[in-house]
Amino acid sequence: MKQEAVARAVGQPAVASRPRIQLPYLSFLYVNKNAKWAMVILLPILLITFLAPFLPLQAPLESNIRASLNAPSLEHPFGTDKLGRDVFSRTLSGIKVSLFVGMTVALISLAFGIALGTASGFFGKTVDRVIMGVVDIFLAFPSLLLAIGLVAILGAGTVPVICAISLADVPRFIRLQRSLVLSLKSRPFIDAARTVQAPRLWLMTKHIVPNTIAPLLVAASITAANAILIEASLSFLGLGILPPEPSLGNIIKDGQVYLQQAWWISTLPGAVILLIAISLHFLSDGIREALDPRARK
Repeated sequence: MKQEAVARAVGQPAVASRPRIQLPYLSFLYVNKNAKWAMVILLPILLITFLAPFLPLQAPLESNIRASLNAPSLEHPFGTDKLGRDVFSRTLSGIKVSLFVGMTVALISLAFGIALGTASGFFGKTVDRVIMGVVDIFLAFPSLLLAIGLVAILGAGTVPVICAISLADVPRFIRLQRSLVLSLKSRPFIDAARTVQAPRLWLMTKHIVPNTIAPLLVAASITAANAILIEASLSFLGLGILPPEPSLGNIIKDGQVYLQQAWWISTLPGAVILLIAISLHFLSDGIREALDPRARK
């Protein structure tokens, strides 16, 4: 009964203010220029990556010394490395790792950012001071430097890399969510809900958080791209995904010594990282414009 009374008191503005990703928004994504560029770049990469087990490719860890440092050909589209391993097959395997790291970091940052940022902005006072004090400490360090330090403590591997990059990115989501919550707290529909003694949890879950999803989705797509670049950097430095497991970073590192005689080992996987990062940034612009009524106009 109380929730019905709140809904009647809040009225249409509260309902209308809630962003919903419906068919018109998705159809706008399809015709948006930035989103189309993102799909043109990203979808073929994803399709080939997940169809790799069904393609006639050499296994990523299979070596053939006789085919060492072969140039790109129909049999080996990205050539081979010093051990005769197929660079194309290893690149596809590395893309899976990079996408898993990027998406996981984005989801973790999104979840913790929404929870802690909402609590900080909504409750304020001591809760806000404690949370933002910790956030300021983490934000005092550059993301890559902080990730290197955390990986040095946690150790190398997929899980430590995800934890390290997430700890570096979560504070930015908390600060973003806090600023969004502070701007929403003074809105008329929130004041109307308070006048009928709406529960705090109901206010946060029904009115505060839904109105912050759009900018957070944009930030999440950018975070995924940055996480992929940081993971590749850590693996290149020998602090991320360790051999023999393929990663785009350690593949580039393997070809560093052979840049003059076998440029394809480092150059082609590096180009793939660049394309993925560019497509995710295009996608973030498309999401922003799809969820922004002013951009749709």
